[in-house]
Parts: sequence; C-alpha cells; structure tokens
Amino acid sequence: MKYPTVFGFITYLFSHFIASLLLATMVAGILKIFYKYPYRHALILSFSIFFFLGPFAVLFGVIVFIYTKISKAPLPIKEVNYELVFSARILSEKRRLGEGSLRFAKVKDLERVVYFTKFYHPLTVRFFKELLFSDNDELRLLANSYLKNAEKYLQELIYELERILESQDLGKDVKFFVCRALAFLNWDVYYLGFMEEQIAKKYLDNAKEYVIKALEIKEDPSLYMLMGRMELISGVYRKAYEHFKRALDLGMEPVKVLPYLLEALYKLRDFKELKQVSEKYRGTYSVNPKRMALISAWV
Repeated sequence: MKYPTVFGFITYLFSHFIASLLLATMVAGILKIFYKYPYRHALILSFSIFFFLGPFAVLFGVIVFIYTKISKAPLPIKEVNYELVFSARILSEKRRLGEGSLRFAKVKDLERVVYFTKFYHPLTVRFFKELLFSDNDELRLLANSYLKNAEKYLQELIYELERILESQDLGKDVKFFVCRALAFLNWDVYYLGFMEEQIAKKYLDNAKEYVIKALEIKEDPSLYMLMGRMELISGVYRKAYEHFKRALDLGMEPVKVLPYLLEALYKLRDFKELKQVSEKYRGTYSVNPKRMALISAWV
C-alpha cells in the first residue's frame, strides 16, 4: 500500500477475496446450523458484505451480536389467549372434492382435542363441527358427543327454569332472577352456534322476551348490555346504542360496553358522537389490544 503497483494491487485484491470467502464460509455455516438459513444465500450475502465492507463488517457483526445478547430480556408470563388458539387453523385442510375436513396425523392428537371440551365458545363449537367430517372415528365421535351434550345441558336448564316460572307463584326477586337466567341461557344457545341460523333465531327472540320481562321488574345493566348485543346482531343499531348507553349509565364497566357501543355508532355513521365517546373514555379500552385496534381503525 505504501508503494502501489499493479502487481501489489492485484495481490491485495486476491488476498482480500480469499479472506472474505473464508469468513463468509464460516458465517454461512453458522447461519445454516443455528438458524436453518439456506447455505447458498447466506454465503453470497456474507461474502458481499465482507468483500465490500472489509474489517468494518466484522466490527459491525460483533456489535450486533453483543447488543442482541445484552438487550434480550425475558418475556413476561401472560395468560393464554384461547380465542387465538381456537381461531388458528393450521391443522385444517380441504378435500380435493370440495368437502371440508379437519384431520389429525397422530393418535396422540386426541388428547389435545379432549382438552378443548372444557370450553364453551363459538370458536370451540365451530372447531368440533368441523371435526364431524374427520376421517378419524374417535375424533368424529368425540365431536358429536361434545356438541350433543353441550346443547342438551343448556336446553335442560332452560326447560327446568321455564317450568319453575310457569308452575309457581314467585316473588319479584325470584322471578327477576329466573327471567334473567333464561335470557342469558337462550342467548348462549344462539351465540354458541349449535344450530342453524333459522332455528337459532327462535332462541334469540326468546332471549329478548325474557330480558323485557326481567327489566319490567328491575333495571339491570347486564340486561341492557345483553339487549344491546342482540339488537346489534339484528341490525337495529339505534336501539343497540341506546341500550349500551343505558348500561353505562347504570354502572356497567366501560371496558365491556365501549367496543359494542362504538360499533353501533360506526354502523349508524354517527362519527361525531363516536369521536366524542372515544375521547371521553380514552385509555379505558387500551387493556384489550384487539379492541384498541378496532377503535383505532374506526376513529
């Protein structure tokens, strides 16, 4: 470098090429072993960086490595989001003839499916409905048993409470409790999705009737909340908004009501009121990332 010549420059370039290639070979091997990165791509990328940046590339790599090790903090333990687990459809596939099916490759997967029988949620019900088309006989029988038992349990509770409501002279407090319970049970049958839409609508109508009967006895924020959700599903957005507003006025936790109230305002295209409500309760709904994302998109 002190006495530059053509031969010296060629020698320097060749030596730099060999050094860059050796370093790139080692780095590409490490990336392949630890990170499963394609060797050819890693080799080309590493060689390009080392050849054109020289010693600076090595220094930069060391700094990045040390920084990632130092800054890496243990993640906090969080409660499992079962909605996210149930919504994952990694195991689902479709038959070539167009039929929907959900298969499990190993018998041990039956144990995992049994765990889901502990939960009652629309996504869980949908999950087991899809299992009815599984090629695995055990999974198909388990799904059928789950769906029948869950639906039977709710219908038996409804029948018993209706019998109590009709056959006895109840006081106002007991009658209110029974009507309230019947409202939520009928809503559960509809919301969980055990039946087809046309049949399930009967349970939705029954839930509305029992909410009205219960509210005639005593006002309850949870019943206004329930009625609001049913009106929201039915497309009666103005009434839904009024019910959600009343639930808030009676002391219902804003974090439970706001997502549905804002949705009703959005459907009504009342963006002025939507913005005012969101500003009034700013931060209340931030505890739920999903709700926060929806509200951010609306506002």
